[in-house]
Amino acid sequence: MRRHCHLLLAKFSIEDAGWGVYMKHALKRGDFVHEYLGEVISQEEVERRGRVYNKVNCSYLFNLSSDYVVDASRKGNKTKFANHSSEPNCYTKMVCINGDIRIGLFAKEDVEPQSKLFFDCRYDVGMDNDLIIKPGKTVDWMKNPKMANNISKKYA
Repeated sequence: MRRHCHLLLAKFSIEDAGWGVYMKHALKRGDFVHEYLGEVISQEEVERRGRVYNKVNCSYLFNLSSDYVVDASRKGNKTKFANHSSEPNCYTKMVCINGDIRIGLFAKEDVEPQSKLFFDCRYDVGMDNDLIIKPGKTVDWMKNPKMANNISKKYA
């Protein structure tokens, strides 16, 4: 992937919202921000880990397909701290590089310096993109993304 932008990491001012990612410099619409990294796991493993993540109210899961999810909890980078929003200022794009699916985070709109970054963590049930078209499968952790929805509502 292309050269990424410098990201700042800080605690959110909202109680129980945790950490967030901020931009050091302004972004133009379509600019590459960073790659979302993590461990690729099966939906069965997501069910197991999801129960733990729900208890601690913290999850860094990103739906890759109806069969696989990227879990950035253990092997992620700063992008895992970009929070979910139903009205994000960034979007993700999956690209195939040397046979591997990689997730790029891009600016959906112009972003001012020191702005918080939000994107859609793909909590939707179905999948339909350039690489994968499969019917969705709902797993337990998708049914109750409490923290993500609370953060989105407080910033809406």
